[in-house]
Amino acid sequence: MAVEEGDFVKIHYTGRVKETDEVIDTTREEVAEEHDLDVRTGPVVVVVGAGMVWEPVEEELKGRKPGDEFEVEVPPEKAFGERDASLVRTYRRSEVRGDVRPGGTVVTPEGRRGRVVSVDGGRVRVDMNHPLAGKTLVYEVEVLEVLEGVEERAEGLLDTLAPGIDVELEWEDEDGTLRLRVEGEDAVKTGWFGAKRRFVELMREHDDRVEKVVVEEVFK
Repeated sequence: MAVEEGDFVKIHYTGRVKETDEVIDTTREEVAEEHDLDVRTGPVVVVVGAGMVWEPVEEELKGRKPGDEFEVEVPPEKAFGERDASLVRTYRRSEVRGDVRPGGTVVTPEGRRGRVVSVDGGRVRVDMNHPLAGKTLVYEVEVLEVLEGVEERAEGLLDTLAPGIDVELEWEDEDGTLRLRVEGEDAVKTGWFGAKRRFVELMREHDDRVEKVVVEEVFK
């Protein structure tokens, strides 16, 4: 089955900077270990058309089939944007908060985070561009599976959006109700609140079988 808009697709990927070949992200454990990356590994589920991956990657996924592997470039304007010279500014040392040394991260008087480029006496040069601004990224992607059933879609999506959180799931096909149950510490984890909202949006918007999502958070 070829991938189409709205499909739930399980993939592996590795992203690197084209100019330097530096690996910046991956779902593969062996690649993460080789490049000393502190990232969550294991396949992820993306909904095609939902903006969960860069647009060029999403477009290249369409028409692909399980087992396909491809490489796609993501230009700066489709990733972290071009570098903006106006975002490199000099401040008095007393005006910034944080790690005031070259390479450190500080907060500027405007409330923006930036990387310290240099420190000269009482002056601090700060770059507020994203570290990958102006860079072309290259992603290597492997299509593992196109998920069809409501339960496998939901389980795959929850594992991607809320890794490490134990969620009990029940699908009631008769009335299109998807039930989630989260207990104890998992119910108050910071990541759960945003993941829960995103999960509900994606399931309701991209699976017509889901009429209602019921979330039960249990505190004992």
